[in-house]
Amino acid sequence: MSELTEFEQARRRRRRKKNWRRTRKLAALLAVIAVFGLLFFAGRQLGWGSYLTNAAASLRGGKGFPVMPDRQETRQLIGMKGGVALCAEGSVTVYNTGGVVTGEFLHSYNNPVSVYSGGRLLTYDAGGTDWLLTNKTKTLQSGTGQGILLGGTLNDKGTAALSRRGGSGLSAVTVYNARGEELFLLESGDSYLSVLALNDKGTWLAAGGVTSSGGALGCAVKLHDMTGRQPAVSLGWEDEILLKLQWRGETLLAVTNRGARVISTGGAVLEEARFAEAPTAIAIGASGLYIACGDSREAAGVTVTAYDAELNPVGTKTVAERVLSLSAEKNHVWILTESTLLLGDAALAEVTDREEAGIRQIAPWQNSYYCITEEGLTRRKL
Repeated sequence: MSELTEFEQARRRRRRKKNWRRTRKLAALLAVIAVFGLLFFAGRQLGWGSYLTNAAASLRGGKGFPVMPDRQETRQLIGMKGGVALCAEGSVTVYNTGGVVTGEFLHSYNNPVSVYSGGRLLTYDAGGTDWLLTNKTKTLQSGTGQGILLGGTLNDKGTAALSRRGGSGLSAVTVYNARGEELFLLESGDSYLSVLALNDKGTWLAAGGVTSSGGALGCAVKLHDMTGRQPAVSLGWEDEILLKLQWRGETLLAVTNRGARVISTGGAVLEEARFAEAPTAIAIGASGLYIACGDSREAAGVTVTAYDAELNPVGTKTVAERVLSLSAEKNHVWILTESTLLLGDAALAEVTDREEAGIRQIAPWQNSYYCITEEGLTRRKL
């Protein structure tokens, strides 16, 4: 075989370099396509589209607050990132910080209940069959089904859980991902599961409710690792009524009419506090638990007690009026009474009167709060 000439060798080197450049360009193009594909997939999983539309809605300008809602009875006022949701008898209306209506969602629910998390709002008809999931501007999902709705919850990832009467037992809890696909089904034959909680990762479900054994009422709490890595756990307490469940990292806070417990995922009670009497109002914040107990008609009045993360009582505040609601946001505690609004620190060491009369409902959000007064719906800053 004859040897290649110098010219042919140079031409082959140029061809190899050209092919190498083409290969690198193709690899870079495939890498870009793969990145966009992963971003698209992750966006669908995490609901980035909802976050983007929420962000755009929050920037719309308007005349500001106060605004006058329609004459429907307001059931709930819920603070949201970049706005507030007014949940009324026949609709859920969302306003941004400028007082602009970004979304109005009509319904015919007899007993609407709304839950907010991660830019989404789950509204269901307690005692009915219908539900809807929205962001600030549009309906993301809606559904109906057989069986009366008992409860619902939502987490920041868009995972939602709904409990209904019936199934193969007394009640059944269905968990859905952010796209509305069924993730998990829990059926209970011994209790009506009306109080639900999902952890931030969407891997743990806590469900509890009323049990009846031998004519005596009690409550049960069921913990389920929806990944299947850990066995299910069931706890029960006689002569107690479950009021609230909330995950705090890897532990669960369960509040009943008799006390509060911090529970591990394995079912161990790590901390416990007992109440002298049943709470009339409850709030759970980043710093701990707050309860109001007592009757304003009695001389002792109503006592608001603050508990830290280990359920140690760290402070109290006594008021002479009925407590309409408690709210905890950041390091603040809001005590709304029949005639005034009190603002306290996390331990209730310092409580000041905001000297605002006529507030019927309040929804704190970070360093401001929304409230309904005679002027309508308004926003106040600290």
